[in-house]
Amino acid sequence: MRKLEGLKPERVFYYFEEISKIPRESYHEKEISDYLVQFGKDHNLEVYQDESLNVVLRKKASSGYENAPGVILQGHMDMVCEKEEDSKHDFSKDPIDLLIEGNHITANKTTLGADNGIAVAMGLAVLEDENLLHGPLELLVTTSEEVDLGGALALKSGILQGKMLINIDSEEEGILTVGSAGGEGVEITLPIEKINIRHPFAYRIKIQNFLGGHSGAEIHKQRGNANKAMVEVLDLLKEKVDFLLVSVKGGSKDNAIPRAAEVIIATEEKLDMTLREVLKEVKELYISFEPQVEMFFEEIINVYEAIDENSFYQYVNLMEEIPTGVYTWMKDYPEIVEASDNLAIVKTEEESIKITISLRSSEPDILARLKKCISEIAEKYKAKYEFSAGYPEWRYRSDSPLREKAIQIWKELTGEEMKVAIIHAGLECGALSQNYPDIDFISIGPNMQDVHTPEEKLEIASTEKAYQYLVKLLQELK
Repeated sequence: MRKLEGLKPERVFYYFEEISKIPRESYHEKEISDYLVQFGKDHNLEVYQDESLNVVLRKKASSGYENAPGVILQGHMDMVCEKEEDSKHDFSKDPIDLLIEGNHITANKTTLGADNGIAVAMGLAVLEDENLLHGPLELLVTTSEEVDLGGALALKSGILQGKMLINIDSEEEGILTVGSAGGEGVEITLPIEKINIRHPFAYRIKIQNFLGGHSGAEIHKQRGNANKAMVEVLDLLKEKVDFLLVSVKGGSKDNAIPRAAEVIIATEEKLDMTLREVLKEVKELYISFEPQVEMFFEEIINVYEAIDENSFYQYVNLMEEIPTGVYTWMKDYPEIVEASDNLAIVKTEEESIKITISLRSSEPDILARLKKCISEIAEKYKAKYEFSAGYPEWRYRSDSPLREKAIQIWKELTGEEMKVAIIHAGLECGALSQNYPDIDFISIGPNMQDVHTPEEKLEIASTEKAYQYLVKLLQELK
C-alpha cells in the first residue's frame, strides 16, 4: 500500500511519493532527471534535457487556448540532505521514509524533500491531466538549486518558449513572492601549525540538536549557530583550564544554519567536572530559545597531535569576529531581511581550518559591504579567502500582468487578499532572468515548515489549496 494513498490531490501526492523514492542530492540528479525524461516520453510530450540535467517538458495548449500566453511551471529536482545524528539513512540510495502526522507529511529523521519535490509533483500532475484547461505549457525542472542555482544559471537562452513563469518554490500559502535575494559564498582558509603531544587525557565535546533551518528563510528567527556556540565553549573553557585543541568540525551545508558541532581537545589532567560546568553555563545562554539543545562530552584515547596555541587563538578570535545572522533590514520593508550571512561549516584539515560562509542580499551594494567586512576579518588573522561566483537577486518588476492576475484569482478562489512579498531566500527566478529578461515571474507554494532540517513538514490541506489555485490560474491565463 502506498503511504500517501487517499490524500488529495491524489495525483500530486502519487508523484510526490514516486520521486521520494529516487535519491536526488544536489550534483547527483541523474536518476531523477532521467525519470522526468521518461515521464515526458510516456505522456507524448516534447522533451528537452541539457548537459546540466535540466529538463523541460512541453504540452500543447488545450482546445480553445491556442492563442493564450505560454506559461512555464518551474521547480528544482534536488533536495537538501540533512538527518538526525542517530539516523542510518543513506541519501545516495535510500528512499525517503515518508510519514503522515495529522495534517502534515514529514520524514523519518531526515529532510522531507518537499523543497522542492512538491513543485515537481504538481507539475507532473498538471501535465498528466487531459481535462485541465491551459495555454501552451512547459515544465522546467532544474538541478543543483540548493547549492549554487547551477541548473538555472546554466539554462541557455532560446530554450524556454513561454513568457510567464510560475515558480513553485515558496513555502507559505497566500503569499505571492515577486522578488528575492542574491548571494555568494566565501571559503576562508586559516593556516594552522600542529605539534606532537603526549597528553594523557583527551575529550570529544559535542553540541547538537539546534533547530537550524534555511539560511535565508529562517535566518531572522534567532536560531542558535552551533559553530558559534562551540567557540563560546572553547573560550570559556580556556579561561578555566589549560588544554590543546586537536580538531573542530561543525555544520554540513552552506545553506543550512548549523545544527551540530564537535571538537576534540587534549589535556594534562582530567576535566570532567570543569567540562560539565562549562557546558551547563553555555547551554544557559540558549535555553530560552533553544531548550532542546544537547551539550555533552566523552573521554577518548589515542590523540597524538594538536593545534598549537597561536593557531588556536587565531581561530577563536576570527570566529568571534565573523558576524552571522541578519546584517541589515530593508528600509522600506523593515520586517524583511536585506542582507545576512550564515557561518555554516568549519572543518579541520591537515594544514588549515576551512570556514564556509553563505552571504545573501537583495541589494548588490550591501552585499559588497558585507563581503568587505568578511574579507577584512580574514586578512586580520592572515587567512586566505575566496568568494564563489554567486547568484543574482530577483528584482521586483513594476509591470507584471501575471502578478495582477495571480492576486485576482486568489481573491476569487479563497475570498482572501493575497500578500505580495519580497523574500530573503534565493529563488531561481533571478538566475533564470539572466538569459530570459522578458519573462514575467511569480513564485507560489503550499505551507511548509522547517525546510532544510529533519523537522521539515508539508501541510496536506495547504497543498490541495495551492494546487487548486494553480489549476485555476492556468485556466484563467488566456
